Amino acid sequence: MSRGIWLVSLVSAVMGLAGLTGCSSFASNTMAVAPARSPQVLKTVALIMGEPNFSVDGAYQELEEGQYTQPELRNGSLVMAPLGDIVPYLGGQYSFTVSDGRLRLSLGDKTLVASVGQRKATVNDEPVVLDAAVEERSGSAWVPVSSVWEALGGFVKWDKARQRLTGAFVLPAGAKLADFARGGPVTEETLLAQKAEFYGSADGVRMADVIVGYQNADGGWPKLEKTVSLLTPVNKEAMTGFRSKSTIDNDSTTKQLVALAKVHAVSGKSSHKASFLRCLDYLLAAQHASGGWQQFWPQPQGYKARITFNDDAIANVLEILRDVANREPEMAFVDAARVEKARNAYEKGLKLILASQIRIDGKKTGWAAQYDEVTLKPAMGRAFELPSVSGDESVNVLRFLMSVPSPQPEVVDAIQSGVAWFEAAKVSGMRLVQVNDKTLEFGFDRRVLADASAPPVWARFYDLETGRPLFTSRDGVKKTIYADVSYERRVKYNWYTSAALELLTKDYPAWLARNKVDGR
Repeated sequence: MSRGIWLVSLVSAVMGLAGLTGCSSFASNTMAVAPARSPQVLKTVALIMGEPNFSVDGAYQELEEGQYTQPELRNGSLVMAPLGDIVPYLGGQYSFTVSDGRLRLSLGDKTLVASVGQRKATVNDEPVVLDAAVEERSGSAWVPVSSVWEALGGFVKWDKARQRLTGAFVLPAGAKLADFARGGPVTEETLLAQKAEFYGSADGVRMADVIVGYQNADGGWPKLEKTVSLLTPVNKEAMTGFRSKSTIDNDSTTKQLVALAKVHAVSGKSSHKASFLRCLDYLLAAQHASGGWQQFWPQPQGYKARITFNDDAIANVLEILRDVANREPEMAFVDAARVEKARNAYEKGLKLILASQIRIDGKKTGWAAQYDEVTLKPAMGRAFELPSVSGDESVNVLRFLMSVPSPQPEVVDAIQSGVAWFEAAKVSGMRLVQVNDKTLEFGFDRRVLADASAPPVWARFYDLETGRPLFTSRDGVKKTIYADVSYERRVKYNWYTSAALELLTKDYPAWLARNKVDGR
C-alpha cells in the first residue's frame, strides 16, 4: 500500500471513531449524521528490523519475553515475526498448538486461523492467502506480518528507509485497551515520597487499598508506568503477558511492600497486614539457591532469569529483610517464624554480594548488573546490556554494604575495593550534551564534548577484560566510542552516570567516620 493510500485510509478510520461522515464543526444544523458507533480506539504497532521489540503508540515492549527475538526481513520487504505478545497487548486472543501446528488469532471482530507450513488461511471462515507460509520455531508461530495484520483489519506501511513495519488498528474500546488512570497527588513513582502524615490519612488508606487490589495471587506486583495513579483502582485487565507478572524490577513489589507497612503502622487494617505477609512470603520463596533474586519470578524467561542487581533490585529486597529481622517499628507485627526466615535470607544474600564482586587483573572492582543464575558469572541483560562491570548498579550495592552495622573485615574490604575502583574508573574532561535537531526522529541528539571544567562521570558499563567504558546498540556488538552507538540507543538510554559522585564525596567519608575505619 502506498504512503498516500495508507494515510487516507487511516484518516478515514480515525474519523470513524467519532461515528461521523465528515467534519461537523462547520456543518449546518441540518447535516445528516451517521448512526453512532460503538466506542473505538486507534492503536499503532511497529516492528523495527534488528531490534527485539515492538512498539505500541511509541512505547516499546519485548517481542518475546527475555528471548532477544528479532523480526526477520526477507526479499526486501517481507517481514516474518511471532505475534504471541503483540495480539494480546492489543486486546485480542492468541493461541498456537505446536502438536498440530494450529494458529488462531482474534482481534476486534476478525478471527484468523492458519496452520504451520501453509499459506492458505481463513478470516471469519473466508479463505485468504498469506504472503508466506506459517513457520514453527522453538514453540512459536512465525507469520508473514503484513498479510496477517491486513487480514485482521490493520492499515499496514513498510518504511524502507527506517526499516520499520507499521500497522494501525481501529479496535473496539474495552477494559483490555483502556488506559490506567494517570497523574494526581500519588502515582507509582511518588508512593514512597509522601509526607509522613499522609500514610495515616484517608488517602493513605485508599492508596494501600489500591495496592492490595492489583497484587498478584503469588504475592508480588507487576511493574507499572511511573505516572499511573494509585488513588484509583488499577485496571488489571489491561496488563497482559509478562506485563502482568510479579517482578522486583524498577522497585516494583518492594516499593508496594514498604508503602503497605507505612500505612498499616497507623491504620492497623487487617487486609494491609495480610497483603504484606503474602508479599514477604513471595520474596522469601523467590530467593534463588545462590542467595540472589531474579528480575521476574516465578517462571522467568530468558535474561529475566538472571540474578539481578539492576535498578537496585537485590539491595531493595535485602533492606526489607533486614528491617523485618531487626523488628523495625513499621514491620514489628511480623511473626517470629517469618522473622527468622528473613534473617537467614538476608545473611545468604549478603554472602552473594561479597562473592560476586568482580576482579579484573586480580583487583576487586564493582558488580555486574546481572549474573548467570547457575554459574554466577556476569551475564547479558537486554541485547544492549552486555556482561560488564556496572558504573551505576555498583553504587547502590556499595551503599547497601555501607549500611551493614558493625561490618566484618570482608565487608570493609569489599567497600574500600569498590570505592578505589570508582576513583580509578571516573571519566574526566568530557561533557555529554543534548543537541536539538528537528530533522531527527526524536528531535535531538546527544554528543560527547571535551570540557576540562566538567565534573567527573562514569560509564554505565565497563569491559570485563580491559576495564574501559563499554557501549553497544540493540545488535549487541561491542563498541568503545559513544558516537558509534545507534541513534535510537544513543538518545534513549543513559550511557553515562554521575551517581558515584555523591557516594565518593559524602557517603564514603561518612561511613569511614561512623565505623572508625581508616581510608586507603
